[in-house]
This record gives sequence, structure tokens and C-alpha cells, in this order.
Amino acid sequence: MPRKHRAAREREGPPPPDPAYRSGAAPEWARLPGHEVRAVVGDKVYRCPWCDQVIRAGVQHLVVVPEDRPDERRHWHTECWRRELRGRLPRDG
Repeated sequence: MPRKHRAAREREGPPPPDPAYRSGAAPEWARLPGHEVRAVVGDKVYRCPWCDQVIRAGVQHLVVVPEDRPDERRHWHTECWRRELRGRLPRDG
């Protein structure tokens, strides 16, 4: 089977976002009491507070807003938020 020309692949753009991110509903595992967590596809660039790396426009990610401090809203890579939550879980032992 012939391969697509590189320029044709680049024009195709990023894959379509997951339908769950279009709804704004965060996955069940991502929810945290006292915080509003929304799934989004951003239209501009953000910086993730966990890894300090850029979240590019068009990338699926999470917005986390503390209910008592809405001015501290942050955009997180989904996997970075998962790691942050793991760090907040109480340890057994």
C-alpha cells in the first residue's frame, strides 16, 4: 500500500477530541471534593502547574477550580492531575 505524502499527513491536523471532553464532564476519577473539575479542549496555550510544561491549544486537558478560591483556577494535563491526586491520597501503613 502506498504511503501518504508527509505534507498530506500534516494537513490532516490533530485527532478529534474525545466526546467526553466536549461535554465538559470530568472523568469520575478526576473529581476532588471542594473543587470543580471540568474536561476541556483549550483554544489557547496554558502552563500545567504540576510539570510546568505547556498545554498546547487544541489539547484535551482538565481545568481545576477550588470552590472557595475561584481565582486559583488552573489548567492541568490529564495525567499530571492523576499524579497530583495520587499524591493527595492518604497512605496506608
